[in-house]
Amino acid sequence: MKQRRDLTEGPIVKGFLLFALPLLFGSLFQQLYSTVDLLYVGNFLGKTSAAAVGASSIVVTCLIGLFTGISIGAGVVTAQFWGARQMERVKRCICNSLLFGLLGGIVLIVIGELLARRVLIALNTPETILEEALVYIRIYILSILPMILYNMSAGILRAMGDSRSPFLVLAAGGVLNVCMDAVFIVLLPWGVAGAALATAVSQSFTAIVLTAYLFGREKLQKERWTVEPPLLFTILRVGFPLGIQSMVLTLSNIFVQRAINGFGENAIAAFTVYFKAENLLYLPIVAFGQAMVTFTGQNMGAGKYDRIRKSAFSCNILAAAVTAGIAAAVLCFGREVLGLFCSDEDVIAEGLKIIHISFPFYFLYALQEVTGGLIRGMGRTVQSMAVIIGTLCVTRVILLEILTGWIHTIEAVATVYPITWGLAVVAFVICYFYLEKKELRNDKEEA
Repeated sequence: MKQRRDLTEGPIVKGFLLFALPLLFGSLFQQLYSTVDLLYVGNFLGKTSAAAVGASSIVVTCLIGLFTGISIGAGVVTAQFWGARQMERVKRCICNSLLFGLLGGIVLIVIGELLARRVLIALNTPETILEEALVYIRIYILSILPMILYNMSAGILRAMGDSRSPFLVLAAGGVLNVCMDAVFIVLLPWGVAGAALATAVSQSFTAIVLTAYLFGREKLQKERWTVEPPLLFTILRVGFPLGIQSMVLTLSNIFVQRAINGFGENAIAAFTVYFKAENLLYLPIVAFGQAMVTFTGQNMGAGKYDRIRKSAFSCNILAAAVTAGIAAAVLCFGREVLGLFCSDEDVIAEGLKIIHISFPFYFLYALQEVTGGLIRGMGRTVQSMAVIIGTLCVTRVILLEILTGWIHTIEAVATVYPITWGLAVVAFVICYFYLEKKELRNDKEEA
């Protein structure tokens, strides 16, 4: 496999798929951190500890949401510079992105440690799991800085066509995480604290190794490390809307989590297990979406607008077909899949109710991510933010209140997901055709 892949040349679907595969494998290993935690916690510590992990993990997701978006923005800007072969601007973009991520990560750790208990209480976390959840989250928060640095470095490398290196580093980190969980949970019975510590160690490893690799390959140690306001503004202009989008989406999920918490321990554990099983579908979709961002960014920089238009159809069909196939397989073996993460029969029964509602419609999420990735790769992140906040946040919260008030069951909570995915797809498609007509065709005429 080529270390760097030029997505401005060659067959569209083949190049897109080959670039997306390492992203998929990398995402699998990234999720291995939390998944292995849950496997150990659920099977060695029980459903109360599993619920504590599930109730607290959303807090970290919210905290790093802004920088997740900014790392995507850094990748979009880097991909466009790389596609235009402006290599000096690529290096300057890397330096500004990493400096901003370093400072931001330190600030978020301080904020997270100060607010952890208050946030868990605000989430309606049951008293029976509150203290365990607090222990887990306070240790897990230490992973925020490594997560940000890894995501920044990985996003930049992918923007330059290298999706292989981040995958290899994550694979090593995944193996380390498995070993650390075995030590901290089984050999040294440290409970949920051990699970969080294993993740912190593994995340730190991946951040250090990948950032050092990026430094060595791009010879960043020879660069003058200063913040350039115009370039940083460009990165933030693209990335900040995605960060706001990620944070607001997470906040809307907090409303969902709060509703779930109101159904008790079994429901919390069932949704925690469901979200782990969901990764079998979610991770390929994320890989396709990330690949589309890089594909579009490189081709925008190179001025190859025909390739962008052709990819809008073919890559969506590919992503939807793959997702539908995986969903069908998981539905056939739902009990066995959920049983991997928790052996409690009541939890599995509740989890089966959830997957039978959402999985048949998961192909909609694939269409949403790929079309959204295309728009983000064009640098039109404000439009992406508007669609996501309008459909997956505002509409989702309103639907949640209506459905759970009318039918007070966990099936009502699960139903809001496919409805809002469908609305997001419609909005993204309308947005794409508007941008395609207004911008891509106009750019082609000017060229």
